[in-house]
Amino acid sequence: SCPSRLLVGAPWDGDGQGDIYKCGVGLQNSSCAKANLGTTSPWLRSSAGRLGMTLVDSRDGGFVACAPLWSQECGTSVFSSGRCIRLNEELQLMGTIAPTAQSCSTYMDIVLVLDGSNSIYPWEEVQAFLGNILGRFFIGPGQTQVGVLQYGEQLVQEWALGQHPTAQSLLEAARNLTRQEGRETRTAMAIRQA
Repeated sequence: SCPSRLLVGAPWDGDGQGDIYKCGVGLQNSSCAKANLGTTSPWLRSSAGRLGMTLVDSRDGGFVACAPLWSQECGTSVFSSGRCIRLNEELQLMGTIAPTAQSCSTYMDIVLVLDGSNSIYPWEEVQAFLGNILGRFFIGPGQTQVGVLQYGEQLVQEWALGQHPTAQSLLEAARNLTRQEGRETRTAMAIRQA
């Protein structure tokens, strides 16, 4: 006998989000209706809009909808780990399939070593560089922590790892960082200390 319904994967539907369509078969006025899996399933929501869904039959009588381009944004990076879910015959969620939800943690300790001697001019460019680079990290406990050493004739620890637990505090410290100055540039000493 002929099937009464056809399921169609549309990987690039909706500006690349993708979806599944339920279509009637064999009827004179058949039409297709969107299943809206990408917007109704919390496992497949993506702010980056990269679902690209496909559909395959499952051996347990249901279906597996896969979003191989499912992505998660972490700062300026995008990780495309993929995601699959199990659906029953009515396209209702039955469960998820590995991989598990990806976290966006970075767990980095960064120590910046800055030349603050008289050979560096203008200092405002160093402050702008700091603000630019530090603004790209997730700052906080269990995330990225930043320390700064500045050197010239002397070595000064401007701030230690974890001293500024938020991005706002860290960026403010970078804006207020003053140059040590000095005629000597003791780079090796600073690197050893760092």
